[in-house]
Amino acid sequence: MRQLTIYGTPGRTTEKYPLLESMKEIPAVIDEHLPTMDKGLDEYFDRNFPAIISEWGLVTSIHLKNLERRLDRVHRQIDVLEKNKNELEKRAFALDKELRRLEGQ
Repeated sequence: MRQLTIYGTPGRTTEKYPLLESMKEIPAVIDEHLPTMDKGLDEYFDRNFPAIISEWGLVTSIHLKNLERRLDRVHRQIDVLEKNKNELEKRAFALDKELRRLEGQ
């Protein structure tokens, strides 16, 4: 029969964890103690993100949603204009004809 070895975790005297359980904590411990360029960049961007968006002219998801709504409205307006194109051309022709008549007097 195989025996499971139990290792103690430093700072925890009342509890014991199997080796695999204690190994799960290693990446987090290493990550907490090692300074990395990524962490520095993350902190910089967290502090300065609104200014960076403004300075670089970046588009946020809110801007994209507003643009999508506006584009949808423009498409609907174009559809209405296309449907009424013949009627609008007739009205424009009649107005042009009336304008020429008035200018001729």
